[in-house]
Amino acid sequence: LVCLRELDISHNAVKEMPESIGELEYLVHLIANNNDISQLPKSITSLRNLQHLDLSENRLKSLPAGLHHLHMLKDINFDGNSLSEPLQDLCRGKQLYPILCYLESANERD
Repeated sequence: LVCLRELDISHNAVKEMPESIGELEYLVHLIANNNDISQLPKSITSLRNLQHLDLSENRLKSLPAGLHHLHMLKDINFDGNSLSEPLQDLCRGKQLYPILCYLESANERD
């Protein structure tokens, strides 16, 4: 599994991700939308090849420090969570799809 490039665990009532997620160093796509995840393990910041991150429709209230170091991220979706911190820092300096950063920023203002 260490060479896994795509992981889709969406729609599975997952409550938490294991710390071992950070060992998937070749992971490019992490899709975990529509679950019950309330926090992310700190090890997620080790996924240096991650380009697509979909954690929409979960129960996230905060993100782990260091998530902004994932320089390969191009596509993120945190829609449908109750994040208490701004996502601008995560979007800044990356080649993320601009519309996603805009929508997420607008969501924070609501």
